[in-house]
Amino acid sequence: MKPRQQPSVAVIGVGTMGSQVLHTLAAAGVPASGFEQFDIGHERGAAGGETRIFRVAYKEGGSYVPLLHEARRAWDRLGEQAGVRLLDPCGALTIGSAQDPDVRTVLDVSEEWGLDVERLDRREAARRFPQHRLFDDDLVLLDRQGGLLHPRRAVTETALLARKAGAAIHTGHTVTDVVETGTGVAVHYRRGDETEVRVEKYDQAVVCTGPWITRSVPSLAREVDVRRAVLSWFEAGPRWAPENFPVGIRRSGGENALSFFPDVGCGVKINLHVPKSAVDDPDRLDPVVEPEYVSRVSAAVSRCLDGLPARPALVRTFMEGYTADNHGIIGRDPERPNVLIMGGFSGHGFKLAPVFARSAVDLLLTGRTDVPIDRLSLARLA
Repeated sequence: MKPRQQPSVAVIGVGTMGSQVLHTLAAAGVPASGFEQFDIGHERGAAGGETRIFRVAYKEGGSYVPLLHEARRAWDRLGEQAGVRLLDPCGALTIGSAQDPDVRTVLDVSEEWGLDVERLDRREAARRFPQHRLFDDDLVLLDRQGGLLHPRRAVTETALLARKAGAAIHTGHTVTDVVETGTGVAVHYRRGDETEVRVEKYDQAVVCTGPWITRSVPSLAREVDVRRAVLSWFEAGPRWAPENFPVGIRRSGGENALSFFPDVGCGVKINLHVPKSAVDDPDRLDPVVEPEYVSRVSAAVSRCLDGLPARPALVRTFMEGYTADNHGIIGRDPERPNVLIMGGFSGHGFKLAPVFARSAVDLLLTGRTDVPIDRLSLARLA
């Protein structure tokens, strides 16, 4: 009996999810081709910003904890294969009032799952992490399994591993349509500045185009909002390196709500958690940051951190896709049965990308997965 032939798969978008899907497919011996409109590791999509937080004590809920354990192991394995660290195990802090819902969830999840989370008293927190100004009702929680991800490095190294395993990756290729043929899909694309549309046929396709997902899958325009995030970097130094200043989130009331990231060469990154504006066209992301925003983030940093400059050295804008419930989407396109959709990960998909990729490949090859992704199903949005 001849061995069963693996289906060919096109992966549209080779960023956070696409690089992981390509690597997982190629490692399984599946013929796979990736189409990326920019270069690998570009910063125009949702993987931008130099650093990402990894947490196991998860404010988004305990149902993610098994996936996060698996993801941490996966990031370590990928780093070993690549020969470079992708996840820096510096720990992750949660600081804020016990009355804050996110802090409460972190506490509850830690207790429910027996996580390695240390609760520091104020004296110990001040001794170990003097960079933080603590308010009277702040708790300080250190997730020892947390750490710092390097997104550009992770995407480029994972794509390289995919290539080494046999995947083809086409950069500068803009996919204009993925058409269901009944027996597979036809991928329509343009190369570079060419106007000619070329077509290649595959058995299946995965569409994971990040902020461009609603253009790739127009039916998702009602379900996914693309939003503009503003990130700021403050000049720092060794005192703010990962070994001295773990990544984390702050929930100390009002605009004292932010994510903070250690200095890995470009300063301390701050993401102020304020409402994000809508992005109507991801090809025309507004790069202009209003002075009023810079004043707000500077004031929050002054209140919450000790020893950074009064103003950021750099501010930049990025994009992410959000669903109404802040959980991503993984599932078959009901209008194109041979197309699998991945998108709308609402700002917290990067850390879970290796696990989400495994679930997607399971669905492609067998029609089912043991990864608990029911809350990410398309059916919930019907």
